[in-house]
Amino acid sequence: MKLNTFIYSLAVLASLGACGKTEKKAAGPTVKVELEVVDSLVVDELEPLVMDDHRSDLGYFMLRNRKGRQPLLVDEQGTVIREFDILNEGPDGIGTFGAGYRLLNDTSWIAQNLMQGYYVFDYQGNRKQHLPAQWAGMFSISIYTNRTTFNPYMKDGKAYILGEEQNAFDHKAISAKELGSGFYDQAKTIFNYDITRGDFKLLTTFPDAWVPKSEGRYVGPSFPLVTINRKSMKMALLPTVGNQLFIYDYSGNEPVLEDTVSLTHRFRPEAAPDADLDAAKWLDDYPLFTDLRVCGDGFLVGFYTRVPAEIVKELRAKSEEYYKLPETKEANEKYAKPYYMLVQGGKQVGVIDKLPVHGVIDFADEDGFIYVNDNQDPEVERDYNVFYKLKVK
Repeated sequence: MKLNTFIYSLAVLASLGACGKTEKKAAGPTVKVELEVVDSLVVDELEPLVMDDHRSDLGYFMLRNRKGRQPLLVDEQGTVIREFDILNEGPDGIGTFGAGYRLLNDTSWIAQNLMQGYYVFDYQGNRKQHLPAQWAGMFSISIYTNRTTFNPYMKDGKAYILGEEQNAFDHKAISAKELGSGFYDQAKTIFNYDITRGDFKLLTTFPDAWVPKSEGRYVGPSFPLVTINRKSMKMALLPTVGNQLFIYDYSGNEPVLEDTVSLTHRFRPEAAPDADLDAAKWLDDYPLFTDLRVCGDGFLVGFYTRVPAEIVKELRAKSEEYYKLPETKEANEKYAKPYYMLVQGGKQVGVIDKLPVHGVIDFADEDGFIYVNDNQDPEVERDYNVFYKLKVK
């Protein structure tokens, strides 16, 4: 195992401090954020890995094999401490649908089975507890490559999981076709799971101040992303349509709204269009939010631009398997690009339009570091994995 140090810099328009701590006042919400690479985590594993979690106070990274989805516990030097053999039906297994893995505390970590819920493990790989999935039925399944949909945390000595569950409500009984914008009053997908007691509680999913809801418009399911700062207990809620981030204080029994952040980017429309329930989904080229990360005492909000609907229509006219066409690959490379907005102090303070290194943002933590994964489609072929460690300059 080895730990390499790289120093890069990216010339930009303004200078900000560490992610979550500002040294100079930003010129506005769309100022380009300056990033630099301060270190890198190198792991001697041949198969591509992704980063599900990092806790500097524990000295652990939780990585995941991208193809086999097996979890690996790695130290700060990149040494694999243990590869957990849990994707089986044995007494310490979770079945074959391993979706993601997160660190809870110094004795336990959490594994998610996509179909069966959550499992608590110790660091020797012993399964300690099963928290079953709380579904009203199986209506929707989402699998992400570079993010998990649950956040284990400790509060007042008790263990919880804050997360997203699209199957937590009955999609047939709570239907947008029947309810229109009233759908947002009844559909709940954000939950808090008490690990000790096994209590599962649904939280408010669409705040009243969310513009489409306040205007009485239906703009699609818009199921929010959620995360929590495990130090400050600040919870962030991001409806995937619109331009607002909601920040709550969750130090008490219920989340209390503190800030409603207006988000802006040159590639995001100011207003979300009304959803056409009769239109084919592939015609929708609205840039949904796809990522939400804790970053220091702030948050990172991410989205991808999409291939314009007219171009998709042309590609589909060429072949039923249009997604295999070289023209489709070219269109994705041209149009589908990631962009991020940085939120600090209850407001947007800048944008990240380009990274100083090759790869994609894989994780960001409470210490203000952003980890970039260059393993899925590496710029240079390697027989090991690299995660670049960045900070806001």
